[in-house]
Amino acid sequence: MSYRDELMELLPLLHRQRDADGVLEAFLQVLGEQADVVAKDLGLLYDDWFIETCADALVPYIGDLLGVRLLYPLGPGAGRMRALVADILDHRRRKGTISGLERLAYDVTGWPTAAVEYFGRLGTTQYLAHQRPDQLQVPDLRRTSDLELISGPFGTAAHTAEVRRPPAGRFGIGTIGLHVWRLVPQRVSRATARAVADPADGRFTVDPRGLDIPLFNPGSTEPSFDSRTAEQNVPAPLRRRALYDELEALRAGSSEPPRWFGDDPVIEVFADLGNGVEVIPRSELTSADLTGSPTSWPRPAGPIKVAVDPVLGRVAFRADLAPTTVEVTASFASPGRIGAGAYDRQDPRTADLLSRATWFRVVSSALAPVAGVRLATLTDAVDDWNAVPPGAVGAIVVLDNRSYAGDLGIAVPEGSELLVIAAEWPAAEADVPVALDPSDAIPADRRPHLNGSLATRGGAAVDVPGELTLDGFLVEGSVGVAPGDLGRLAVRSCTLGDLSVKEPTSPETDNGRLVIEVERTLAATVSIPAPGPELQLTTSIVEEIDAPGAPVVLLEVTVLGPVTAQQLDASDCVLDGSVTVERRQHGCLRFSYLASGTTTPRRYRCQPDLALADVTDPAQAAIIRARLSPVFSSTAPGDPAYARLDARSDVALLTGSSAGAAMGAYAELAEPQREANLAAVLEEYLRIGLDAGVVQES
Repeated sequence: MSYRDELMELLPLLHRQRDADGVLEAFLQVLGEQADVVAKDLGLLYDDWFIETCADALVPYIGDLLGVRLLYPLGPGAGRMRALVADILDHRRRKGTISGLERLAYDVTGWPTAAVEYFGRLGTTQYLAHQRPDQLQVPDLRRTSDLELISGPFGTAAHTAEVRRPPAGRFGIGTIGLHVWRLVPQRVSRATARAVADPADGRFTVDPRGLDIPLFNPGSTEPSFDSRTAEQNVPAPLRRRALYDELEALRAGSSEPPRWFGDDPVIEVFADLGNGVEVIPRSELTSADLTGSPTSWPRPAGPIKVAVDPVLGRVAFRADLAPTTVEVTASFASPGRIGAGAYDRQDPRTADLLSRATWFRVVSSALAPVAGVRLATLTDAVDDWNAVPPGAVGAIVVLDNRSYAGDLGIAVPEGSELLVIAAEWPAAEADVPVALDPSDAIPADRRPHLNGSLATRGGAAVDVPGELTLDGFLVEGSVGVAPGDLGRLAVRSCTLGDLSVKEPTSPETDNGRLVIEVERTLAATVSIPAPGPELQLTTSIVEEIDAPGAPVVLLEVTVLGPVTAQQLDASDCVLDGSVTVERRQHGCLRFSYLASGTTTPRRYRCQPDLALADVTDPAQAAIIRARLSPVFSSTAPGDPAYARLDARSDVALLTGSSAGAAMGAYAELAEPQREANLAAVLEEYLRIGLDAGVVQES
């Protein structure tokens, strides 16, 4: 009980009875609220003694007591500074050791790191009293798995000396390389695989859309001070040969502890081969190269039932097996939390909707349906919602990573709010769910796939228009708003095709009050008719924006194609196509890249304008424009590094955002600050005479 309630109870009964009008009680409640604030602050004083539990504002003070230098902030809170302070004594005890450098780099940057002493891999004439039989000057061509690692951090072959400093020159005397993996793995459990043929003939892609996407090793949570980083500890792309060799060794009875197929295998395949959907044992699994057209994929033979290609994300069954249902547990990777993924998507706005929900349905195709609570398809849940009277706050929660076929038509009547979200909810997954509270759903670890399109419609000419929120879905088709009067459409952490608002059929159905909020989403084309609603995009990647009659607001957005808007405000963006804005007297563009030939409102510290400010020579200006053109690691949808600025881009783009990070959708990653933090602390922990460089492996 808090002081707010307790003070009144402490009074004698006589005074409580005389307080019929409640004036004394109201006065004591005000005193009690302030007493609760003091009590809470006193309770936090004990937590503030420890680096693990102290307030973010106190981390630099505790670090100052230990002589820890300040780091650049990497987002809200104390960021990596807390990790460095917590481990500072261990770092100093292991100063100069290679395992200590690996842990130091992880604490400072958050990137898994493998440190390599390049001077130990130089080809030299060996001393007979100190022979190194694994340090071969000429690689063994029969060890094909080792040949794949020859230039990476886990290779063992000897190299000739280089004189350039790292990272340009690696194999030199006194040189250490810190290999970092910047992509973040996301493990998706039992996702529906996509059949290549119809009907299914035993060939599938792991990606439910049918794309060839590489699979990744999930890696370990963090490096240890007492052991070196190995290949199985980092989130690197899986190699065919490494998986094949281990599976063959396990079938031969090897006693070596498995690296890839232990208690938590990097890939698991589930299929219905006549006895329900069951896991394929590793003794019947192999890794193979499934390159080629769908009709030319090689098939396994003999006792092997399934072949998996981790490079292309393909699965092939033996020729005599043709399961209709296949599920795969594997890890994908992305630079950050953009698009549909199995990452933590908890948000105060989502929590508010879940806490206010007066109606809900949970959806899972793997669990037995429960009438009025748990359904097998999204279509059934939407049909139930469409029958709910206006004014309700509803939630449709999808509990798994499977594919759901069919187009969805969602009606959001006057005063209603609907949240369609992917989340884990242990209580709802019970055999007999009872006393369910939607606020217990956790938006994380789920990435369902909608094999179809979604269309929503608001009521016509209503006083309080409805609102729809879509969170955490991989939508293969489009998301559209039909003519009506919808108040808000929020799309968060989704991957979808096109996002559009349909042309109105009458003045009452023009969605004139609609606000479209797109956040952490990958989309193809965003299309809004003229005149249209307001469009707001945050931390997203789109290929084209066609909104000639709508005001558009962009914050940390990468647009690969043209942008057309009535009015435009943009900050920290990369707009790689033409930009056409009708009302140029309104709006502003800040800290953004714009292609040449754009028509925009006023600009502030944008590129290449900033670099061309004092350039009068046309030839020199053309050279600068070419140098400042963004270079992306990939522009293929589904690629792990899709629309990410590559290291080959000019430094003005890689550090040109308002916070000094890269422009575009991945500005929040603060990668230049991470590298600067690492460079600042390396001098203290490197041995005298050694030189270190950072090598980006992903």
